[in-house]
Amino acid sequence: MGSEIKKYNFFLYKKPLIKKQYILGKLEKLKCVVFFSGLASFSSALGMMSALLLAAAPLQKNQSSSLYSNNYGSYNSPITFQEPINVLVLGIDNSGHPHSSKFTPSEAISGNSDTILLLRIIPATHQINVLSIPRDTRVKLPGKSTNKINDANAKGGIYLAQKAVSKLLSDIPIHRYVRVDTQGFISFADALGGVEINIPKPMRYVDQTQKLDINFSAGIQKLNGKHLQEYVRFRHDDLGDIGRVQRQEVVLKSLLEKFVQPTTWGKLPKLLQVIQENVDTDISLGEMLGIAQFLTHIDKQHINVLMLPGRFSRPNEYTLSYWIADTDNTAAILADYFDTRSRKVDAIEDSPAHLSNLKLTVANTTDEEEQTKQVLRLLEKQGFKNNLITKSGIDAANQPSVKTLIIAQKGNLKAAKAVKNAIGIGEIQVASTGDINSDITVVLGSDFAESKKNSVKKLPGI
Repeated sequence: MGSEIKKYNFFLYKKPLIKKQYILGKLEKLKCVVFFSGLASFSSALGMMSALLLAAAPLQKNQSSSLYSNNYGSYNSPITFQEPINVLVLGIDNSGHPHSSKFTPSEAISGNSDTILLLRIIPATHQINVLSIPRDTRVKLPGKSTNKINDANAKGGIYLAQKAVSKLLSDIPIHRYVRVDTQGFISFADALGGVEINIPKPMRYVDQTQKLDINFSAGIQKLNGKHLQEYVRFRHDDLGDIGRVQRQEVVLKSLLEKFVQPTTWGKLPKLLQVIQENVDTDISLGEMLGIAQFLTHIDKQHINVLMLPGRFSRPNEYTLSYWIADTDNTAAILADYFDTRSRKVDAIEDSPAHLSNLKLTVANTTDEEEQTKQVLRLLEKQGFKNNLITKSGIDAANQPSVKTLIIAQKGNLKAAKAVKNAIGIGEIQVASTGDINSDITVVLGSDFAESKKNSVKKLPGI
């Protein structure tokens, strides 16, 4: 990347010159982009997909942008990334804005950040790591008072938001940013034609100030943009804002599946228009093209999604309710996924008692209680002593599943692999959808019982 950073504000381009065949020719690249974005979260999907859809279509030339060559309609060559880069992605909540839908583009991205993500793109390993920071995380805003981290953008714009996130994460450098007006999510989802979501439990909440009237029954439902936004914003259950972070992942995976269908191809011009009106970033066009090339080599196994470890504040601890970051577990995540290792982290991970200290949760999606007991016996045999059986707070466990999942909630892949070796089956995921109080969550599917039956059949004399 060059040392000079130029602001690239997509609000400038209201009437793009779209060449449909050009866009369709880039569809395979866009599929990969959306796949990455969808796993990351609601805002990153809109943000990063924005960048790359725009990179795939010639834009109207504008005097305020110097990203183009002298030939009208051409653009910079892709920039090849040699070193990892960190990108801050903010989804801005303007639902309570006093001007309703009549605010200006600058006002649209000046509110509180509803979603906060730090993405690390690693060219050498073709890997993307995503850390989701709960909006209620308690921080000391640089030059301001102690507050929730989602207030940083509203109080000091992108500069203060970057400083707050960097300080929270041991002064980690932030190289680029993407800000997204989350109201554009409704139009984006509607342009796709809505998606089907398996809602794990009934949801009911009304808030007139936020223009929310949420009323969902449990089960599979097709949701339009308005209802999808209500689903991802729902936070009135035991997990509060943390549950919302988890639901964002579920929704974006569903949006991804819808996006890659051939029927979506003809909708790309409309999607591009929606994105152009809702994104602000300092990623140059050449960098976007470089990221696009990088993403063509990404697959599911190279995308890791984590949430900032921590706990809910106690009722009488502070005046407001906060998410309190766990500094030790955060340090371990930063070491393993953002290249900030320390001797303290190495000492903890190399401790002989490390496995016995880990917290494991087993959630059985089948009706076979004996299978749960068998899993616990296998885990204890391999040194896992701190085990819990529960489905509470684990949406993935509230519906039958064929596949057993091993979710590394805090990113400990070594422990996740040890769990898989212990029980003999399971797909390992680095995700934020497990039990927030555990290091590893095992969501037991029907394949576990089948694997044990098959192993018995293979024994001599059986």
